[in-house]
Amino acid sequence: LDYNVLGGKLNRGLAVVESYKLLKAGSEPSEEEEFLACILGWGIEWLQAYFLILDDIMDNSQTRRGKPCWYRLPKVGLIAINDGLVLRSQISRIFKRYFHGKPYYVDLLDLFNEVDFKTTSGELLDQITTSEGQKDLSKYTVDVYAIAT
Repeated sequence: LDYNVLGGKLNRGLAVVESYKLLKAGSEPSEEEEFLACILGWGIEWLQAYFLILDDIMDNSQTRRGKPCWYRLPKVGLIAINDGLVLRSQISRIFKRYFHGKPYYVDLLDLFNEVDFKTTSGELLDQITTSEGQKDLSKYTVDVYAIAT
């Protein structure tokens, strides 16, 4: 977590908390509401870290945020794939702990699953249109897009 989540600027997670405060329109969020907004923000940050870990492996990247990619560290290697998957699975577990029973719980899970699907589909398009590190936009067709989405 420290290496892959805390190395970023945390803009996504902070934006969730600030957006929630703005949506309250004139009333201060309760302590519980602000706490839950923070949980949601951390969920976004963990989701981003999961995507970046796997993207670095697929793109054979060397560095991320000025440091060697997680999978490039000694004793990590391709176990980083599992580390990314653990991050993703923990989001659902944390959300269940804090949001289960809330009227928006299922919608929240659906939203995260949809973001996961669309991002993964975008990564597939990226991989399909890239060969040996070079973009080949001739491979990006309506048929390929339809398959990926």
